[in-house]
Amino acid sequence: MRKIFSLLLLMTPLNIGAQNLQLHYDLGKDRKFYTATLEMFRPDSLGSTYWFVDLDFNFPGSPRSMSATYWEISRDFYIPWLKNNPSLKNLGFHMEYNDGFTAYRDSGEMMGAASYNSVFLTGASYPVKIGKVQITTQALLRMPKGMDGFPDFQVTLVWFQPVFRNRVLITGFIDFWTQDKMADPDKKEVVFQTEPQFWFLILPKLAIGSELEISKNFPAGPQDWHINPTVAFRWEF
Repeated sequence: MRKIFSLLLLMTPLNIGAQNLQLHYDLGKDRKFYTATLEMFRPDSLGSTYWFVDLDFNFPGSPRSMSATYWEISRDFYIPWLKNNPSLKNLGFHMEYNDGFTAYRDSGEMMGAASYNSVFLTGASYPVKIGKVQITTQALLRMPKGMDGFPDFQVTLVWFQPVFRNRVLITGFIDFWTQDKMADPDKKEVVFQTEPQFWFLILPKLAIGSELEISKNFPAGPQDWHINPTVAFRWEF
């Protein structure tokens, strides 16, 4: 539920604005809970700012209460001295910060909270057009809190494609990054995460759709392949 920021300007003909609120119902095994997502994208003369917040509602014993939150904020800057270079004028400097926490109830009915490990990322972004599809690519250094040694590396792809006379939107992202193995911090592993979304506009600013969450070695989930579909509403405002 994230990372469509660098393509939102392409949505203007579809009356899709810079802010949207999504409500997803997770159909994954042993999940069956709601997640609300609030996104904001704003361009300016220096670049663009994007942030989103995810709120999970799955607290043990009180499933309608919030159980976790995760947020990201990022900033892309234009590079002024490249604006006259046709091949590099769209190259941008990217900065990003990710953080969040989860609440829990243990076997003794004690309640508590744990923080997700915050991560700072920085690097370059560049848009690529393949046919009619616009893909934003990012090459980033990934620096988690408490990092020991060299930064990890992350590659991100983000896409957006309207079809069927702009009534259907196909959006999503793919992330690859390296991290220390949980079982052996002296070794590295590759994390894969993708969340393609499919939306059907029933009104100019209201859509119904689905998201497919697919991951491998994701830090907050199982280390094997992890597949969760959702059904969702999306409201642009």
